[in-house]
This record gives sequence, C-alpha cells and structure tokens, in this order.
Amino acid sequence: MDVHILDDKKELSSLIDSKYPGRDVVYIVDSKIKLFHADIVDAMNSFPMFAGEKAKSIVGVMDIQNQLINLEEKDPVMVVLGGGTILDTCGFAFATFAKKMKTIFVPTTLSAQLEGFFKSENYINFDRIKDVMRVRFQPNALVNVEQFSKTQNFEEKKASFVHSLILGLSHSERFFKTIIKILDSNLFGNEEMMRYVLFESLRMRANVRGFVGEGSARALMTASKLEIPYLIALQYGVLIESFISNKFGFLSEESLIKVYNSVKMCGNTHFDLSSAVEELSYSDEPIMAKLPVKIGTVMDYRIFPGFLTEVIYSAHSKGYI
Repeated sequence: MDVHILDDKKELSSLIDSKYPGRDVVYIVDSKIKLFHADIVDAMNSFPMFAGEKAKSIVGVMDIQNQLINLEEKDPVMVVLGGGTILDTCGFAFATFAKKMKTIFVPTTLSAQLEGFFKSENYINFDRIKDVMRVRFQPNALVNVEQFSKTQNFEEKKASFVHSLILGLSHSERFFKTIIKILDSNLFGNEEMMRYVLFESLRMRANVRGFVGEGSARALMTASKLEIPYLIALQYGVLIESFISNKFGFLSEESLIKVYNSVKMCGNTHFDLSSAVEELSYSDEPIMAKLPVKIGTVMDYRIFPGFLTEVIYSAHSKGYI
C-alpha cells in the first residue's frame, strides 16, 4: 500500500491523476465533509454516505455494493473520504465485491488519520455486536490531508489523541512522552506538529499489532449495544487494562497515575457504564487484552467478563474510571 501525506487538500485530485492517468474516478464521501469542504466536493463525481457505528453494518455494505453495481463507469478508481466507520464499511464492501477495483482511502477525522489503517483487515458490526465480522483488505493507497480533520472541533481532536497515546503506551515510551507534551501544550493547530504526529503514528502502526485498551473497549461497546461512543470506550479500555496490570503487579503505581492523567488530558471520560457492566456479567466470551507491563511494553492476557466487571467496580471505587 502506498502512503501519502499532503500539505493541501487541493493536491488530492492531481495525486490521483498522476497515479491513475486517464481513469474515471468515483468518490464515496462522508456526508459531513460536504458541509466543510464544498469547494472540492462539489467538483467530484460522488455519492454521500452517513457515518456512525450503527451504519457500519451489513446494510451499509449492501448500500455501497448496490452503488458499485449501478456505476456507469467500467473500471473506475474508487476514492473514499470519511472517518473510520466509513473506511471500514467501504473496505468490507470492496473486499466482498466480485470485481476488484483500484481503491484510495482518505481518512477525514483525526481519529482515523492517527489509526493509520495499516491494518490488513476491515470490520463491521452485526446485531449491535462490535466488529464481529471481518475480511482481509487494504486499499491501494492511503492519503492523509491534515486539513480534512477541520471538520472536527477542538475537543473532538483532543479526544482523538487517545489513539497516539495508546500507541506510545503500548510500543514506545518516547512517543508516549511526546504525546503528553503535545496534549499539555494544546498544539493541535500547529500544522508542523500535526504532520509529525501523523507521520510517526503511520510509521509505527505499520509494524505493530494490537494496543492497550482495544479489547476492553470492544467489549464495552458490545455490552452497551453500541451506545458508548468509540473514543470514550477506548479511553475507558486504556484505564481498565492499565488498572488490571497494576493489580497484577506489572505496571507500577507511578506509571498507572501517568496513564490516568494522560487519558484525562484527552477529555472528560464520562458515560454511565452501569447497564453495560450488568450486560457484561452475563457474558462468558473471553476478552483478549494487551496489558501494559510498563510504559512502552505490553503482554497478551485473556480476561473473562466476570473478572472484568469486578475490576471496573474496583477501579471506579478508587477513582480511576
């Protein structure tokens, strides 16, 4: 997969033309993008798609494939501009479509840009179960344009930094400390700083698999019937798995406090978990977690839901969640 980081959104069309000269281009665009970037979207041959975890489903996949079947273009280049749910849904649709097409993904939220989409699999939800269906798929190219994340407000961008925070927590203490400095200084409007964070996130995620908090976040979202917003679930997941590691004697108390403070810098983590925790208590499906042995190093650990609910109550009583 080719990766590009562009300075200006106006460079996108010329990049596509240079990669696929003379080819028809069809865009699938997050409906929100047109509100903020009408200057370029109006000139596109595109159809809109609504975002959200509940749209990341079999129905969403079928909608995309129906559009592909009805395309007038014979061999188009498919360009997808959207956040993580749209990229996942389109990736699933492309992977399970009979005809192979050239595809370009352009993440338009900071969260999706920081995730990097180097993953070789795309997921969709089914029956309100988080990421229960998956296929192997990667686009031919990934293009990051920092300007597209301006569809998000300041607090949304700050919350998205949890992706880079857990990347550092899981695999690089140096990067973890750098992200804390950025969060502390509020340098979200600095384009040079953002390019550095994007580049490092993309580079590191290309070589690692699995991060602290993802397993617990997925379990919480499923238990809540997808009612918990993804970024909040991820923040809770980081705190829960770090707390477990501390209870087992792996992560020091000092490091646990650093993790807690850094996650809180991403925004106020708040959601009523009572119904989700009750639902978890009835489950017997183990959760594959990545516990931080120390900042920058993780270990695989299987957690059973009954134990997870006890940990959540304990962490809440001590003020960690």
